[in-house]
Amino acid sequence: MNPYAEEQVAGRRVVLDRLDRDGAALAELLRDRGADVWIADHAPDVDVPAGVTLVHERAAAAQRADLLLVDCWTAETAAHVVQARERGIPVGCLADLVLHEWPTPVIGVTGTAGKTMTTRLIAHLVEAAGWDVLVPPLGRAENAWPSADTLADLTAGRTPDVLVVELTSTHLAYMSASPSIAAVTTLGVDHAELHGGEGRYIASKQRILIYQQPGDCAILPHGADALVPREGVRVLRFDASEPMAQASRVAPHHRSNVACAVTVVRDALGVDVDQEDIDSFDAPSWRGECVGRTGDVAVFHDGMAATPAKASAFVRSLPDRSSVLIVGGLVEMDNGPVHASSTEQRQLREACVEISRAAQCVVLIGPAAAQVAPLLAQAGALDVRIGPDLHWAAGEAMREADGAAQIAWVPAFPVELQDRERFAELIGRAAVSAGRDWAPTPRPAN
Repeated sequence: MNPYAEEQVAGRRVVLDRLDRDGAALAELLRDRGADVWIADHAPDVDVPAGVTLVHERAAAAQRADLLLVDCWTAETAAHVVQARERGIPVGCLADLVLHEWPTPVIGVTGTAGKTMTTRLIAHLVEAAGWDVLVPPLGRAENAWPSADTLADLTAGRTPDVLVVELTSTHLAYMSASPSIAAVTTLGVDHAELHGGEGRYIASKQRILIYQQPGDCAILPHGADALVPREGVRVLRFDASEPMAQASRVAPHHRSNVACAVTVVRDALGVDVDQEDIDSFDAPSWRGECVGRTGDVAVFHDGMAATPAKASAFVRSLPDRSSVLIVGGLVEMDNGPVHASSTEQRQLREACVEISRAAQCVVLIGPAAAQVAPLLAQAGALDVRIGPDLHWAAGEAMREADGAAQIAWVPAFPVELQDRERFAELIGRAAVSAGRDWAPTPRPAN
């Protein structure tokens, strides 16, 4: 049953917990289906759609809902979600509506790391083979999540050969539908605080599989034994040893993502994959890209590495004592402390060992510096500098660049979106201020 169909929502009170572009589009769609739509947002970012009620107390609004629809960053531990579930109020999201109603096959990609790159690479490879492919355009942090654009294509009756979307754990936790082709890039523990523990995080990832039907396909990494496909589902396994993943342009920490994408396209869809098509793919921004060079020193932007595991994946590929690394960020989010689980704390210690090995200098910033500095000292880091912000860090990194092969920003903690957007500019300005040459890497036109 589709819980978002007109016969299910007409005359019922549907509460959304965020008024952004996606929330407004979802509100309008449900309003047009006859729902009494409320948006419960403390700080709305866009105008309230006509015929929709704006309120500012989420918990009270959620308790009066017949259906609660949450934003893609809403934690399962949020008070209004917990209270709604305790009262038996169903909780869903935009991505769930899309999967229930999309008329053509859907490829959904999740995983602890590499979701966005894998999603966009799948779309790139299938499009290169001549298919009509739909993938959400650049969204928050260049993710490929179902969005207002996807809803617009749905209501317009768009019928591509395939829809390819990224599904993070805070989509899956609220979903009652699975894609016909479900791909998991990797499985670890990440953002456990959003779900109330490590087990509930793993359970959220399992939900990409539990509504699949016999004949559907699950693409899983070797060793992801915690994920159990349903009986009758075709299961394909992959790992980074896939020959197509060894292309010269593919960074070592992206090879598993390439292997996943190739397995989806070649083995699940039966589409030929050419090495040239992999080589022509430009990875999304902020995921280990080289943003420029100062002399012989390359500068890498891995600002999406907001967890210890993601930071380790990048740093592990660097030679010993070869780098100036900028690390650190926020330790508290709206949903509480980050990296709070025992597994994530272990991963942070392991990341600090890798950082200490690879760095000739570590530049620490943000509240996380207080957590990271003692761990780096224990791991034997040679030179650690602590300062206030990314602007300072860019200048300090440039002053310490002599003798390094690369400068890299690998925060290992959440950071502000505006910092991700301005890092390339900050590091370029720092190079000029230090009297160094700066050659930015041009981004391809979208």
